[in-house]
Amino acid sequence: MASNDSTLHFSAGSKTFLVGEYSVLFGGGAVVLVAPPNFELKARKGKTDLIGVEKNSSAYSFYESHDFDGLSIEFFDPHNGAGGFGASSAQFATLYKLYLELTRREFNVDSFLEEYKKLAGKKGVAPSGADCVAQYFNRDVFFDSETNSVEKIDWKFPNLDFAIFKTGIKVATHSHLQELSPIDVSELKNLTFGVKNSFRDLDEESLTKNTQAFFNALKDKGLVVDNTAKIVGDLLKIDGVKAAKGCGALCADAIIAIFEKTMRANVEKACDLLSTAGKFSPLLRKRGL
Repeated sequence: MASNDSTLHFSAGSKTFLVGEYSVLFGGGAVVLVAPPNFELKARKGKTDLIGVEKNSSAYSFYESHDFDGLSIEFFDPHNGAGGFGASSAQFATLYKLYLELTRREFNVDSFLEEYKKLAGKKGVAPSGADCVAQYFNRDVFFDSETNSVEKIDWKFPNLDFAIFKTGIKVATHSHLQELSPIDVSELKNLTFGVKNSFRDLDEESLTKNTQAFFNALKDKGLVVDNTAKIVGDLLKIDGVKAAKGCGALCADAIIAIFEKTMRANVEKACDLLSTAGKFSPLLRKRGL
């Protein structure tokens, strides 16, 4: 949070599930990465208003059920509504930060998630809130949905970087969860913990092996759209790419590629060719560059 000339300013980075989609919905965990560009929420004294937040969102419902009178609030999306990087969860996280600032209350993860799930998951499977938690802290986290525990982690792998791409395909997460049937996530849980432990141990082989295995397990369960499966197959053919997977609902919205830092130029050149061929949008953001 920052303030300038009586303006309150809160930020939340763009989120990506490295692993944990579906697993985290049924008692497992998730590793969520948060990186620029950031979503922004600004509030100043003025006409009571909320701009940039859709009225059918959990953030807007939260706004309506709490006292923000006398504040002009505006939300800024660096992706211009493109979707796939957590705009709706960032709206809730930043608005919740504003609420805590105004009420002088301390953050409690259980209360935070209870409020979020009450407003976001009215039908079907409730969202885990893992992405919302990561964006509240504005950093990479491991989130355990069984205990609501949060472990802050850092990408410190000496030889690896990652890149994230937009596919141009958007699956509405809340609608998808309304139709989702229970899933056996025992294998997904184990693979997610394997990825989490790789951050602790800085084990690059474990990171890439478990990330790829997680994606393959989602494919086996029919939880990957064909477009993503084809793009991941193309990425894995690039020299230097160690793992690739789709992210989010049905792995449709975005794709992450983990690659050797020394092979960055080769990876970028190959990805530029795939982008030109219409496979996905150009490199959106890169860690360590």
